[in-house]
Amino acid sequence: MKKHIAAWIIGGSLLAALAVPAAAADHSMPMGGSLMASAEQVKSDMTITLNGSPLALDESYLIDDSLFVPYRAFAEGIGAEVGYEASSQTVTVTKGGKTVKLSIGSSAADVDGTQVTMVGPAQLINSTTFVHSRFLAEVFGVTVQYDSATRTVNLVTGSGQSVAKTYYINMQGFAFSDTDITVEAGSTIVFTNKDSVKHNAVADDGSFHTALLGAGESESVTLTQPGVYTYFCEPHKDFMKGKITVK
Repeated sequence: MKKHIAAWIIGGSLLAALAVPAAAADHSMPMGGSLMASAEQVKSDMTITLNGSPLALDESYLIDDSLFVPYRAFAEGIGAEVGYEASSQTVTVTKGGKTVKLSIGSSAADVDGTQVTMVGPAQLINSTTFVHSRFLAEVFGVTVQYDSATRTVNLVTGSGQSVAKTYYINMQGFAFSDTDITVEAGSTIVFTNKDSVKHNAVADDGSFHTALLGAGESESVTLTQPGVYTYFCEPHKDFMKGKITVK
């Protein structure tokens, strides 16, 4: 099985990063109207399947070339429980002991107490909450396969195979927050820059190479091949290094 690198760049426009759609409409929310952000929105014509079966979807949108979907429809589609707190305009998605909290208008997500930056803010379109689909997929271990020829997004939630996990490594204080971690094959590692200077993550064997990330930007890599991956930050390679062991 060859290595598969899934790039996900905050603030960029990588549709090829395979965003994941979902289904149906959300509950109504008190802020009446449409998109909260100024970014251009275009209705998506993608087809979505879940474990090989068509997944009903009322609508999804491409916003700056990233796919946004109704959070409630997607979450319930993968068996998660959802909630909404009107006073703080916060949505909550819970599954398998993991809880994700998103606030309308914010690109910051709370994943079991850890702050993670999404590609764009949770936002309202026609009184329905839409979120960046790839983030909501990966955080709950959903495997994403995209067929560009048919514009079909295939979601795999297990079906007899182990569900990959997502790990988060921050670049802060000119160091990687986890310099030596062990993960399962197929896991996704999300690198987020918390410094004011640019950092990146580059594997010594060339298996992955993130872009130079500015403050608050993130990019993810998915490693499917077992082995030991040592990596470094190009601008600070003499002292900013890490290791990922894939089992």
